[in-house]
Amino acid sequence: MLFVACAELLTIYDAKAGIALHVIILFVLLFHSALESDEDKNLSRFLMVLVLAPLVRILSLSMPLVHFSRISGFILISIPIFIAIFTCMWVQELRPKDVGLSLPKLKHTLNEEPCGKPQGINVHIPTATAATLWQATGNPQVEAGVILFAIPVGMIEYQILKPAPLPIGSGVPNFITLLSIFIVCTGFLEELTFRGLIPLNAIKLMSKWWGILFVTTIFGVLHVGNLALLDCLLAFSIGFIFSVVREKTGSIYGISVSHGIINIILFLVAPLYVIFNHIYIISHRIRMKNHVITNGNRN
Repeated sequence: MLFVACAELLTIYDAKAGIALHVIILFVLLFHSALESDEDKNLSRFLMVLVLAPLVRILSLSMPLVHFSRISGFILISIPIFIAIFTCMWVQELRPKDVGLSLPKLKHTLNEEPCGKPQGINVHIPTATAATLWQATGNPQVEAGVILFAIPVGMIEYQILKPAPLPIGSGVPNFITLLSIFIVCTGFLEELTFRGLIPLNAIKLMSKWWGILFVTTIFGVLHVGNLALLDCLLAFSIGFIFSVVREKTGSIYGISVSHGIINIILFLVAPLYVIFNHIYIISHRIRMKNHVITNGNRN
C-alpha cells in the first residue's frame, strides 16, 4: 500500500515515472504470488488479485499519453482489466456469486403450507403475498437507497474536482450509450474489482473487517493523483459504505449502478448544469442591462 501511495504521489510530478513505479509494483506482486503459490495459497491468491490496483492506474495514466478521447479511454481501459479479473476468477476457480455477481441475498425463506392433495403425494404451495415476495427478493430498500445516495455524492465530488465536461454529442442514443459506458466501464468494473474480487481474497487472509478496511484504503489511495485530500477521504468513505452494502446484500449490482451514477453526475450532469447556469445568468444580466438602457432612452 505504501508503494502504491508513493507511485501515486510520483505521478503528480512525473506521470511516466509514476507509471514505471506502478509497473514495478505489478511485477513484484506477480513474482511474490508465484513464490507463495506452494507455501501459502491464500497469500498467493491475494497478491495475484492485488495486481489489479497498479494495472488500473497504469492503464488510466497511459491514456492521456496517447491520442484517444476520454470516452474511448474508458472503454479501452476496461477491456484488459475485465480480462485480468475473469482470468483471476478462472485461476482461483471462483463462481460468479463469490464476487457478488448474484441477486441480493434473500431476507427470509418463504413460508409454505400444505394444501389439499391426494394421499401419498406431498405438495406444498407458497402462501406469500406480493409484499412478501418483494421483500424476499433481497434488500430493496438498501439497493434503492444506495442508488439514490449517488446523487448527492456525485455533486459533492464535482465540487471537489470540478472536471471539464465531456463531449456528449447530440441525440438520445448517444446519451444512452454514454450512460451505459459509465455504468459498465467505470461503476461495474471498479465494484467488481474493489468490492468483489480483491476483498474476497483479503478477507480469506485477514478478518472480514480488516480485509475490507485494507482494500478500501487502497481504493482511497488510488485517488491521490487527483490532488485533493477531500477526494481521497470521500473515496475511502464511499468505498467503505459500498463494502458494507456488498456484505449485507451479497451483490455488487446495486453499488455498481450507484458508482456509475456518481461518475455520470461528476463528468456529465454537474458540468453541463454549471455551464447552462452560467449561460442563463449572463443572458439574464444582458436582458436586464438592455432593459435599463431602453428605459433610460425613453426617459
